[in-house]
Amino acid sequence: MQDFKSGDYALKPIRDYFLLAKRDFFTSYLLGFTFFPFFLALVVFGIVLYFFGADWYNALFGLLHYDFGFEQIWLTWIQTLFDYTLKASVFVFFALALFGLSLLVSLAISAFVAPYVVRFIRDSHYPQCSLDGKAKLVTSLLGLFGIYVLYFLALILLLPVYFIPFVGGFVMLLPTYWLFFKTTLGDVGEEIFTKETLKLVKKTQKGRIQSVMLPLFGINLIPVIGFFSPVFALSVLAHLFFDIKCKDSYGNANTD
Repeated sequence: MQDFKSGDYALKPIRDYFLLAKRDFFTSYLLGFTFFPFFLALVVFGIVLYFFGADWYNALFGLLHYDFGFEQIWLTWIQTLFDYTLKASVFVFFALALFGLSLLVSLAISAFVAPYVVRFIRDSHYPQCSLDGKAKLVTSLLGLFGIYVLYFLALILLLPVYFIPFVGGFVMLLPTYWLFFKTTLGDVGEEIFTKETLKLVKKTQKGRIQSVMLPLFGINLIPVIGFFSPVFALSVLAHLFFDIKCKDSYGNANTD
């Protein structure tokens, strides 16, 4: 195993990774990887929602709806309030489910385009850095499948909590962030570092990685924009990892 030392130079501020990635994002090369997945996902989700969206909404509302059977007119406001709250909760659940599905599509796309994005960032900004990752597509897909299985198990376990009005729907963001973190980090990190080095980087640069991943996760949840964001997220994380690698900052969390 390599002998790692702290670099002589401080790492870039977090905002610089986003600014560099923004500049890269608008190049013709990365835009090509961005728009095709967007239109593909848009067509798929548009067809699904057009044919099934209203039926699914009504079915879930009917399943959860309860008629209190109040005979006194002055008590009907309770039924009205309950129905309104339930409709709002079901709408929030479907909205968050749509965001989650958008994210799943984004993460699946990332597994295929990550090698090209990482190489583009390296060639454009960090030609002195080597690519030490030995990730194979089949191995990566098997790992991705295992992560998805754990993710869906977590969703099933948390299912009773989802229908708590106004609050439960947001519970799904916790396992979804875990999914986003694991897959995106693996897609980029396994291209740049060896497995041993990547483990060390995740340990010593944990705070810096979280400072990048949280905003990227938020961007992924924004409707429409989330479809465009996978390539941008890969670019930001690639800039972070190349900065760490080129400055030999595996055990150094210093910043400017």
